[in-house]
Order: sequence, then structure tokens, then C-alpha cells
Amino acid sequence: MRRFCSALLPVLVIGLVLTGCDSGGGVPSDLGESTSITLSETSVTLGEGDGTYSVDLTITDPGFKEVPVDVSFNASQSTATRDEDLRVPADTTIRFPESATSGGTVSFDIPVIDDQMIEQQETAVFDLSIPDSVDAEVGTSQLTLAIENNDFFGLLADAQDLEPASGNTDAHCIVQRSSGEVVFFNSSEGGIFSYGDGLTVERSASNLNADISAASNTIDRCDGVTKDDSDNVYFLFRSSEGSGSTYVYKLSASGSPTVLASEAGLGALAHSNGTVYLAGVQFDGAPEDGFYSVNDTDAGQTVAEVVTDPDLDLGNGMDVDENGNLYAFSGGFGGTENRTRKIVRVTDPAGSATIETFVDPYRQGSPLIPDSGNDIGDVDIVNRNGESFLVVYNGSFEAENGDQWGSIRISDQSIDLLFNRTQLIENSPVGDFVSGFTEPVAVNNDGEIFVASRQASFGGEHYIARVVDQLP
Repeated sequence: MRRFCSALLPVLVIGLVLTGCDSGGGVPSDLGESTSITLSETSVTLGEGDGTYSVDLTITDPGFKEVPVDVSFNASQSTATRDEDLRVPADTTIRFPESATSGGTVSFDIPVIDDQMIEQQETAVFDLSIPDSVDAEVGTSQLTLAIENNDFFGLLADAQDLEPASGNTDAHCIVQRSSGEVVFFNSSEGGIFSYGDGLTVERSASNLNADISAASNTIDRCDGVTKDDSDNVYFLFRSSEGSGSTYVYKLSASGSPTVLASEAGLGALAHSNGTVYLAGVQFDGAPEDGFYSVNDTDAGQTVAEVVTDPDLDLGNGMDVDENGNLYAFSGGFGGTENRTRKIVRVTDPAGSATIETFVDPYRQGSPLIPDSGNDIGDVDIVNRNGESFLVVYNGSFEAENGDQWGSIRISDQSIDLLFNRTQLIENSPVGDFVSGFTEPVAVNNDGEIFVASRQASFGGEHYIARVVDQLP
């Protein structure tokens, strides 16, 4: 029997429900030769917000004797924590009275705490036993309660967490290493940082500018980021002063950083099988509109052409799938309707590269709302439960509930809205959201989405949000 109560009780509540009383002269039909206690269920799953859960025990053949049942919380087998996930004493005793008859029940309540933390499913294990001095036995001796998370929005780091010694807080161009920490560029400070258990300086501003010695002005802009399977991180860095080169910078997981190449007009990058693929825009100084590449080890390379198309307008996020195909958003200055504000795909970029229009993210029926400019500011590929998705950040000013995060299933191009700016703010301990310039989103194969916000004169504050369980 399952009963939910809305109140969270601070102690284990015992309720006696006795049934099956004999009305024939007060003499019970059972003599207690084989008294047993049975749980109504031994495995239960419920959500954090379901309140108090009531569990029934049933007695058979009681035989005019009081039967105490000890209930203890098994901390060693539980992943849930008392007083954090549920409110129960370490142990308690419930009793069937002498007047109980076969089929009589006793219930005990387990109050579950509805916290505000993103958590994995947790289990609470309870052991049941009867003292040896009592002639009775427990039919099933253990109850496992699984508690499912009901919180999907939280913070990885707030402004204080992200504040370096200088106080110049900022975060954009974010990517997550396999070890869990998020790596990002702080354009206000001019250095590379990571956040896991705390803030770590990966490369100071002075060291970064010394690494990129060919730059005549201070590096203060990141236009793209990606990583490889060995957790080497690749950035596109430049100075906002003048119209100089963009530098393909490798932050090695171990060893010294490397400037792989430089070229004007680069706006996005992705890594696959020893190659760093780049997106270039001719208007910004690239040789042509299209895709380029360098290998991921050698310094001072000249970028090689992969495939070009004058109808492209790249530089708004790019990623590569497990088959090596590239995906990128072509913005509002594409030369033809077939390329303008579409997501394009490059098949076989390491061989006979071919550009094709993959999907119109704003087609009729799509939940993504278009604006007049380059709405999609990031594209990340995630493999989840046997399916591959493009997770896109849509910064449209026309969307009623603000910026949108959506997914596009690669197998059939179906489009789903994952969440929007209003949901992010209403469900997170933050004041407002303003996109963190370029590459403000990172996604992992557990379906976790990390979103960088920055402080701005028209709202927003510095933080990196964490969103879970939103993919279809």
C-alpha cells in the first residue's frame, strides 16, 4: 500500500492500523505458532518532491503476543544521507500489540527532504529485525527507497567563485575536461582559468601573451574553443585592437602551450582525429569563406584549405560528430537562401570534403525563434543513449522568454526546445543572464549543459550555470 503525505515530519512517525479483529467471542482463530511480519513492498522509487512516504508491515498468526520490529537506517549501504535527504532517526522500534490479529498492519513514515541541489539518484536502505527473545520472524528484512532528483538547474560557480586575485571576473569560451572541471577564457583578466573544486589559473595573462609573442597587442578576445580526447584544449585568440591575426592556441594537458597557426578571420574550431578544423570568414580577413585545418601538434603552420563556399557566413560555433563530419552555423550574411541562417555539414573533411545544408533551425514548426542576425551563437555535439544531438544556443531577441537552448537530433533533424532564459533564471539562484560572448555553452555526454553568463550594463551577472536532464 502506498500513501503520500505533504508534511515533512522531523521524526519517524508510527501509525497503527489494526484489521481483521475477531468478533466471535473474543477468541482468535490463530494461536501464534508461526508468527511472521511482511513488508508491503521492498523496493520503492519516488521523487524528492513527493513528501512523506508511508510503508506498511503486515502480521500473520500473531497469537496474543506483542511483536516489536526494529527498523534501522543502513548508512553503509545507503547513498542518501540522514537529515540531508530524509528525516529519520538512526533506528526505532514499532510494535504490533497483543490484540493484533492476522492481517493487522503497522505503518511507518519516511519523510523525504526536497532540497534545491542537483543530485544523482540516491538510495536509502532500511533493515528490519525482531529480537531473538520474540517467537516471530521477518519475511523480508530490507527495504530500499530510491530518491530521484527533481532539480535540473543549478550553479557550477557564481561570481565570487570565478573572481581571480585581480577581481576582474569573466568567463566565456567554455569547455569541460573529462575530469570534470570547466576551462574558460577570462577576457577581463586576459588569462585562462578552470573551475572544479575551486578556481585555478591555467595560464596567466602575462604568460599567455608571452606564448603568443607574434601578437602586437594584448590578447583579450577568444572566438572559439574545443578539446580532444586527451584533454588538450584549443582556443582561437586575438586582440580586439586592430584587425590582426587570430591565433590557434593549444593548451596542452601536460607540457608547454603551442601556437599551431595564425590567420585572420577565423571564427570557430573543432578537433577530430589529430586535426584541428577551423571556420573562416573572408569579410574578416580569411582567404575565403569556408573551412580550414591544421594538425594538432606542430607550431607555426600555414592553415590548409578543406572546402570553401562564398555563400557561407561562418564563425558562430562548430563541432564534429563521431564519424568526423563537421557542423557549423552559417549566419545572416550567407549569400543564398540555401546557406543563410542554416546549419551546414561538411562530410569527409579529411578526404573529399563536401558542404551540404543540414537543417534549417528556424523552419516552420521549430520551437527556435529567429531574429534578424546571427542568432545561433554556439553548436555542440553530444552522444546520449545511442543518439547524437546538436545542442545549440539561440540568442534571439525576438524569443518571448529570452535566449533559447535547443537540440537537433542528427538522425532525423527533429528540433526540441530544452529550456529558455526565463526558465534558467527562475530555477537558478541567479539574478539575470547575459550571454558570455562566444562559445558560452559546453555539453558533456551525461547530458549536462554548462552556460556562461557575464555581467553587463543592461543586466546579468557572472556565473556558470549547470543544467541536467533536458535532452529528449
